[in-house]
Amino acid sequence: MGLVAWLIAEAGVMQGMARKLLQWGLLALAGCGAVAAPSPATAHDGEVLFTVYRAQNATDRLADIVRTVSADFRDSQLTAATLGYAYHRSPNARWELEAQLVKHSGMQHHWETNAVVAVRWMHFPWDRWLDTRFAFGEGLSYAWKTPPLEPRGDEPGEGESSRLLNYLLLEWEFVVPGQPEWSSFLRLHHRSGVNGLFGGVQGGSNFVGVGVRYTF
Repeated sequence: MGLVAWLIAEAGVMQGMARKLLQWGLLALAGCGAVAAPSPATAHDGEVLFTVYRAQNATDRLADIVRTVSADFRDSQLTAATLGYAYHRSPNARWELEAQLVKHSGMQHHWETNAVVAVRWMHFPWDRWLDTRFAFGEGLSYAWKTPPLEPRGDEPGEGESSRLLNYLLLEWEFVVPGQPEWSSFLRLHHRSGVNGLFGGVQGGSNFVGVGVRYTF
């Protein structure tokens, strides 16, 4: 519990780190090329991943957060617990399934469940100094009641969202030196209607947060 509190308190510092790592990481990924389809299982497959994280709602759109690596926040938070399973690994990437249970607080008070398929790039040039990984995930998100902050309008609650929306995650993970089973991470937690694909919903929500992971 102390570690989680410390990570939340250090979020501002970690955001500055994330800005540089995002720039370097995208260049590294571009140089390495696209991640290939999963290869046959290796000895590293079958890992179980338990994760908890805390995130705050950002009023900016997803593209703006990724482009500027900054955001304006409001008083809406989420706390998430997830269970993941690494089912395949290629030479440079790990493929995972993740189930999430999310509780909202602040300006929203509902539960949310998400099912995600993610690919995690495992190698970066600076790993000898800080073992770093980058993950991208896509899936489905179901809110137990319609979230009031998701419609794209001038005021919270203006318009209408939907319980079932698309889910996307972007994550930078940092392995604890000397304890490879433990890691901390920065995550962007995103729900949206994908420009009307889900029930005509044009809006969505973005939460930026920090968390810890234990790998069994």
